[in-house]
Amino acid sequence: MKHKTLSFRDQVFLACFLVTLVPLLLTSVVMVRLFTASLNRQSEQEANRQITEIRSRFAALLDDCEEACRELTRNGTVSRYMIDTTTIEMQRGMYVSLYQASQEIYGHAQISVYDVGGKLRFTTDTLSRADSLPVYWGILKKASGQAGMTWYRTDPYLTLNDDRVLMQGAYAIENPGGARTGYLVLDFTRENFDNVFSGFYSQTDTIWLLDSHKRLLYCSRSDYDETNMNEEEDTQYLWMQEPERGFYVILCRQAPISSPALQTMGTVVLAMSLLSLVLSMMISGALTRNIVKPVSQLDKAMEKVKAGDLNIRVHSTRTDELGRLTDSFNGMVRDLKTYLEEKVQQQKDLNETTLRLYQTQLNPHFLYNTLDTIKWNAKINQIPEIAVLAENLAVILRKSISSKPFITLREELDTIDSYIRIQKIRFSGRFLYETEIPDLLEESMIPKMILQPLVENAIIHGLDGCDNGYICIYAAQKDGALSISVTDDGCGMSRDMVDWINSPAPAKRDGHLGLFNVIQIL
Repeated sequence: MKHKTLSFRDQVFLACFLVTLVPLLLTSVVMVRLFTASLNRQSEQEANRQITEIRSRFAALLDDCEEACRELTRNGTVSRYMIDTTTIEMQRGMYVSLYQASQEIYGHAQISVYDVGGKLRFTTDTLSRADSLPVYWGILKKASGQAGMTWYRTDPYLTLNDDRVLMQGAYAIENPGGARTGYLVLDFTRENFDNVFSGFYSQTDTIWLLDSHKRLLYCSRSDYDETNMNEEEDTQYLWMQEPERGFYVILCRQAPISSPALQTMGTVVLAMSLLSLVLSMMISGALTRNIVKPVSQLDKAMEKVKAGDLNIRVHSTRTDELGRLTDSFNGMVRDLKTYLEEKVQQQKDLNETTLRLYQTQLNPHFLYNTLDTIKWNAKINQIPEIAVLAENLAVILRKSISSKPFITLREELDTIDSYIRIQKIRFSGRFLYETEIPDLLEESMIPKMILQPLVENAIIHGLDGCDNGYICIYAAQKDGALSISVTDDGCGMSRDMVDWINSPAPAKRDGHLGLFNVIQIL
């Protein structure tokens, strides 16, 4: 089963169409991909920078808080102030120590002092708060069981807790004897965290703080909670953990390109592709017509030439390669027509010549028999000249109609001898004939009847008017080339005859047919 192939027109159209459309589509898709990838990469780099700054800021806050607590409890001053909290001097001294220690964290946390029973003694908070904290659960319970700073996520659903406080830190106070006399408690509200992180993230971003158990401590957006952390679309999440205390910092950023924007870009690319499709079809059609039309004209003209119509011509005004191809085709058809006309004329001429030859042809045996009869009748009647003429004429006739195109030089000289005998009877005593042929050259092959016209020309024309002429034929060989000369000492030839003989293509002249034939044979 043969597969159907596309026509030349369809192939050109398809090639132009693909060359026009495919690069545009690939370019559009690649540009969108590169643009999206570039924006995502830039957004990710910026997000990594921001979350690193936020984590560093949060870690620095916790370090400052711990340093403030250690400063307050370093020399036992707070323990002494806890012994007597009624005198003005003790209270003033306590507040001065608190404010001096909390200068680095001012506005970021509130420091309060509780005794071992959980009763509030001093605080830097300007707002009212509960007078006591439970000692058997919560922050004081966690602080009593370990040394150093303790961090605690408050439960926002317990009514006993201050709903403003999101996270607390506690530090045990001990006197010089090692007895625990109270607790330093740091409270962190939403406003405190907002102050800490302000300026480190964009207004469209969201920051979450989680404790070591991955429970939500703080969210930069008050309308967010743990229930809608994973409900955002077109967002990027980056997280980092604070290594010493185990807190998690999560940065939620809007994607650089939202889904509606991507859909819009896809719609634009699709619209551009459809427009490109239409333009590609129009351009491909125009190019196809421009290329295929002259080719189709040449194809149809070629079919007519194959059918024998050599008068067909393809008209074109183009000057490009197709125009030159059309001109070459017209020239080829014109030359072919001229060539065929010449061949037909040559064939006609050959047919006419052959016909004339047939009409004038005589049987050679009839000629031989006739000449032989003339010879014997001349001998019987004792007329030797006629016998010699008939005998030598028969030799010449036999050699001239021989089928061999080449004979030896010796055979050609025999023919010349027969011709000389005839001419001596005609021109008795007018010339002397000799040959100077080396024996080694007598077997050289030459065209038959090549010397007889030259000898005849020497007798008829060269010795015209001479009574004692001389004709000589001599031959020589040099460098593998055979040179044969027919000379006479007669009247010579005119300059016009010399020019005619030496011309590249001498024309036939009346009275010199033999010499013309020699030139043609050579």
